[in-house]
Amino acid sequence: MKKKLLSIFVCTLLFTIPLSITVFAGSEEDPEIVDETDEDVMKYLDIISAWFYEEENQPDYLFISLKLKEINPYHLKQHLTVHWDYNGESCAAGLIIGYGDPWFYYSAGYGHGWWFQEFYEQITGEYNSETGIITLKIPKDIIKNPQKGDVLTKTKAETFQRYGFIGRLGFSRFWFSSFISLSTGMSPWDGAPYQFGRDYIIQY
Repeated sequence: MKKKLLSIFVCTLLFTIPLSITVFAGSEEDPEIVDETDEDVMKYLDIISAWFYEEENQPDYLFISLKLKEINPYHLKQHLTVHWDYNGESCAAGLIIGYGDPWFYYSAGYGHGWWFQEFYEQITGEYNSETGIITLKIPKDIIKNPQKGDVLTKTKAETFQRYGFIGRLGFSRFWFSSFISLSTGMSPWDGAPYQFGRDYIIQY
């Protein structure tokens, strides 16, 4: 009887451990952030989904993937970003395209608001034009160093084209986006989801 109970316990443990692991990490099949279908957003800014994950052999890094309907490197001043909060601090990471040299610039950090109260650094990343997926490799020490078990909240994705310098001063891009939308019928901005995506729990 004891052996039978032990066997049941071990089997249950083997089934529940993988399930508990997958709950904490997103994937393309189960992303933290999902966007609804958009018909009026420019394809190269149209968000499909985004997910957070880590790798056991690289515990000092957080990885984020952002999937778009299309990646087109020929449009100027694209900002393709993922955002979250950690301990009350706004953090973000993303790919910026079309500012010159470099043409592709991956960055991550924390802080946002008036007068450049931001602390961002260049990171490594890559994009796949066939799948529309951008992958960001973020050193944890530049995003406030989250520890195992800590929770990243208020996850969301945002893509836009920046017109002029005014956005850096904290002013809204609403008027610029509205003008472009009225002129072309397509929005140069997308955000997902409507409020926030799922939280992500740091694993390593």
